[in-house]
Amino acid sequence: MDNYSSRIAGIVYGGAAAEAAAIEPEGTEFSTGTQLGLYTADGLLEVLEWASEGQAADPPASVWLALLRWYKSRYGNFPEGLPVVYDRWIDTYPLGNGDVEDATKIGLEELEMGTPRKPHGAEASGAQALVRAAPFGMLPQVDDDWVVKMSQQAAVLTHGSWTTSAAYSLLIHHVLAGQTFLGAVTEVLQRISEHDDELSELIHSGLAGTVTTPTTAQQVLTAAITSVADALEQPVAPEQLFAAAVTNAVNYGGNTQATAVVAGQLAGGLLGNTAIGTPSHLQNYLVLEELIDRWIRLTS
Repeated sequence: MDNYSSRIAGIVYGGAAAEAAAIEPEGTEFSTGTQLGLYTADGLLEVLEWASEGQAADPPASVWLALLRWYKSRYGNFPEGLPVVYDRWIDTYPLGNGDVEDATKIGLEELEMGTPRKPHGAEASGAQALVRAAPFGMLPQVDDDWVVKMSQQAAVLTHGSWTTSAAYSLLIHHVLAGQTFLGAVTEVLQRISEHDDELSELIHSGLAGTVTTPTTAQQVLTAAITSVADALEQPVAPEQLFAAAVTNAVNYGGNTQATAVVAGQLAGGLLGNTAIGTPSHLQNYLVLEELIDRWIRLTS
C-alpha cells in the first residue's frame, strides 16, 4: 500500500475504530459520526464516477442526496416531500443505532437543500457537520479554496455555522499531503482566522493546555487537535500513538464520540494504516473496506 493509500485507509479506519472505542473500550460498532462521513464520501464518489464517464455532477447536490439515503437507512423512509434517491452500494450495508442531532434530522427534512445564502440550522452548534467533513480534505487533486468552499456548502445542509467544518477539512487536506501536524494546524489557523477568530483562539488555547469540555463543534475540533498533539509528544511506538490520541480524546469527556472520530481520523491520516491497523473487529468493517477500495481506485 503506497503512502497516499495508507493515509486514506488510516483516516477511514482510524475514525471508525476511535468512535467504537469511545462508545465502549472494547467496542465493535461505530455510530452516527462515522456513518455520516461514509455517506458524504459516497456522495463525492458518485461525482467522481460521473466525471470518469465524461459527465458533470453537482457536488453539493450529490452530497445532499447521499445524506438523504443515510436518512432513509436510519429511519426507514426518505423525508416526506423530498426526492426518492436510488440505492447505491453503500445502502446494502445495515446501519447501527446512535444519537442524531436535531439539526441533522430537521435539516435533512427541509424541502429545499440548504445553501450558504439560505443555510439550515442557523443556530446549530453541534458536531455532526464537523464529523462528516473529512472527505472534502481527502481528494488529492483539489486546492485549498475548493476544500473550503465544498465544506461550507455541505455543512449548511444542516448547520448554519460552517467555519469549523471547513477548518477540519482543510486540516485533513494538509495532513494527507504529508505536512507535519503542527505545521498543518498553523496553516489552517492562518486561513480560518479571517472567518472565525473564536475558533482560532480556542485552538491556540487548547495547544497551550487549556481545553474546555467539548460539546460544540468548535470545542470538539479543539479537543481533538490537542489530543493528537499531546499524543505525538509521547515517546512511544506509532501504533501506540493512535491509542494515546483516542484515549486523550475520550478523557476530555463531553461529546466523546465526535471528539474520538476527529482525533482518530487525524491520527490515522498522520500515521497511515500501518500504525492504525485494520479494524476487522468492527461489526460493519466491510463497508469501510469497500469505501477505501472505491476511493483509492477513483482518486489515485
